[in-house]
Amino acid sequence: MKMKFKMKFKALFFAVLFVLCGIAVTAKGEIEIMPVSREREYLSRLDEAIQNSEGDLKNHLQTLRSKRGEKSADKSIVNAVRIADELKRNGLKKNDFVHFSVPAMSEWQRLPQEYPQDGTFNGRVSIIAAGDEYEPGSFVIYPLRDLGKVRVTLSALKNSTGKIFPAADLDLKVVKVWYQNANGWFSYFGDTGLKLTPELLLNDEELIKVDTVKKGNYARIVKEGKTTYQWITPEQPLDSRYDEHWSDISVFSPMAPGFDDARTLQKISLEAGQFKQLFLTAHTTKETQPGIYHGEIILTSGNGKRLGAIPVSLRVLPFVLPQPKCYFDLNRDYVTFSYSYISLPLIMRENGGNYELAKKQFIATMKNQEAHNQHYHMSRNYMEELELMKAAGRRLDKLFLFARIVNGAHNEMQMKVNAASARRQLRQLSPETLEIYLGYGDEPDSEWLMDTRRIFEIYQNAGFRFFLAGSSNLFFKTGYQLDFVNLAFAPESPAPPQPWNLVGHANVAWYADHHIGTENPAFNRRQYGLAPYLANYSATGNYAHHYGPYNDRRDTYKPMVFAYGVYSGVIDTLAWEGYREGVDDIRYATKLKMLAQDLIRTEKQENVYAGRQALQFLALLDSSSCDLNAARLEMINYILRFQQLLGLK
Repeated sequence: MKMKFKMKFKALFFAVLFVLCGIAVTAKGEIEIMPVSREREYLSRLDEAIQNSEGDLKNHLQTLRSKRGEKSADKSIVNAVRIADELKRNGLKKNDFVHFSVPAMSEWQRLPQEYPQDGTFNGRVSIIAAGDEYEPGSFVIYPLRDLGKVRVTLSALKNSTGKIFPAADLDLKVVKVWYQNANGWFSYFGDTGLKLTPELLLNDEELIKVDTVKKGNYARIVKEGKTTYQWITPEQPLDSRYDEHWSDISVFSPMAPGFDDARTLQKISLEAGQFKQLFLTAHTTKETQPGIYHGEIILTSGNGKRLGAIPVSLRVLPFVLPQPKCYFDLNRDYVTFSYSYISLPLIMRENGGNYELAKKQFIATMKNQEAHNQHYHMSRNYMEELELMKAAGRRLDKLFLFARIVNGAHNEMQMKVNAASARRQLRQLSPETLEIYLGYGDEPDSEWLMDTRRIFEIYQNAGFRFFLAGSSNLFFKTGYQLDFVNLAFAPESPAPPQPWNLVGHANVAWYADHHIGTENPAFNRRQYGLAPYLANYSATGNYAHHYGPYNDRRDTYKPMVFAYGVYSGVIDTLAWEGYREGVDDIRYATKLKMLAQDLIRTEKQENVYAGRQALQFLALLDSSSCDLNAARLEMINYILRFQQLLGLK
C-alpha cells in the first residue's frame, strides 16, 4: 500500500480537524492542565513546605525558592510542594527519592515536569498475567537530590513456596523522552513543530541524546572505539525520505553497525525534581506456575550505596491465554499482521547494503513481531524470506504475499499455466502452508475491480486467495470473490465488516483511521483491541510498522513507526506495547467466551445464566470509552469463577 490517498481533500480535512481539536485532546489525555487558582495556591505554600521538611527535600525546596518568580520554575515548585504533601501524609521525612506506580497503558504523557496524577505514591508495581502472555507494569521515580548515575536492578521474584520467577523473563527498560512530532501523542497527521514525547523503550538512555536548547535529537554512533553523535532531526529539505518510508534514504542509517542499544538496562541519570519513567515487562509461558511472586526493584548509587527499593508483585493466573478468535465466531482465527514494506531490500537500505546482516535483522524483527502478538508477516520477497521466517518461529499456516506472482496476461491459458506453476512452487517451498493470500492491486476503482474478476477467478481455481485494501466498492464489485480485505474505516464502527461477515468467507481488517503513528499506548491498545473486536472485524492489517525514519519532521503525515530499527534488530515503543496489550484484551475475551459457551452447553440453569451474563457483559461494553483496565479485571473475574463452576484447575 503506497498510501495513495486519492481523496487528498479528505486527508487535509482531518488534518485541520485534528489541529483544531488539539487543545481539547491535550487537555483530556496528554498533560495535566491545572487551574490557575490551584497553581497559585501551591506556589504560595512553598515557605510552609520548607519549614515542614528536612533532609534532601528541604534542600531541594530551598533551591527552588531561589528561583521563585521565574515562570520556568513554577511547575518545578508546584511539583515539589505536592511531593512534600505526600511525604507528610505518609509520615516520611528522609528520602533520596520517591516513586509512583503508574498504569503502563495510560493516556497521560510521562514527562520530566509532569506530575503523575494517576499514580500511587510509593505504591507497589503490580502485574497480573495469565499463562503465555507478556504483561507490563510501570513506575515513575522522583529524585529529591541529584543522584547522578544510578543502577536499577531487580531482585528475585519468589512465590509463597519459594518458587522463583525466571529473571530472563523480566525485562526492565527506561522510557526515553525525545523530540517527536507535536501532534504525535494523539494523531498520525504531521505538524511543523517538535515537542518532547515519551516513546522509546531503551536499555541505554544515552543511545539518543536530546538537546532541549536546540530542540533536536542526536544518535550515538560508536565506530572503531570512537563515539560521535549525529543530528537526526534536520529540517525536511535536508532529509528527504518520503512519508511512506518505502522509496528513499535518510541521512541516518540506524541499522548499520555502530548504532545499537545495550542488551541489559544500564545506569540511568536521576536529576533532582525530574520525573523519570521505567517500564517492567513480565513474560509468562504456558508452563509458568500460577501464584503471586514478590520482589523489589533496587536503586544503587554510583559508589554502591543502596538508595532504596520499590516493591514489585507479579500474579500469575491459573489459566493460559488462547490465541485470538473472532467475537462473532470462535472457530475463526483473528488474524494479526501489518500492511508494511518490511523486507530484506528495505533493511539493506537501513543498514548500508549488508545482505548477511539484513538476514539477521529480519529474523530479529520477525521474533519481535511474534512476541507482540503480530503473528503474520506480509512478505514482499518470499523466496528469500520464507526460510528466515521459519528460523524466527513465525506461523506459516497462512502466507500473505505482496509479490509479483499474479500475471495478468490477456491470454487466459497462459494465466492458468502461470497460476498452477506458482502454486506448485509454493507448495514445495512451504508445504505446511494451508492458505496463501496474494496481494494484487491497491485502493482500486470500480472499473479495475470489474476488469480483474477473471484474474481473481483463475488464481483462486489454482488454490490461491486474495487480499486487497480499499473502501466500500470492494464489496459492491467483488464481495463474493475477495478472501481478505482491508477497509479504510474506523475500527470501532460495526457497519463496514457487517456485509462481509454476512457473506461469510472473508477476513476483514481496517486501516487509515488512525494509521500507525500515534505514540499514546492507551489509544493503541483500544484501537487494536476491543474496539475492532467488538465491532466484528476479524483481523488487524493497519499501515505500517517500519524501522523509521527517526526524524519526525514531516508534512501531511508523520512517520508511521511501531518499532525503530537498530543494528541488533528493533527498539520497542510505548505504542507497540499498546498493540500487544490490545490483542491480549482480545485473547482474554476469547477465553471468556469459550468458557461461557462451555457453561451454557452444560444445560444446568445456573451455569447457563452465568455464561449468558458474561456474554451480556461483553455486549454492553462501550469499546470507545470503557476503562480497559477495569474491563480486563472483570474478564479475569469471570474466567476464574467459570473455571471453578466447570471444575477446572
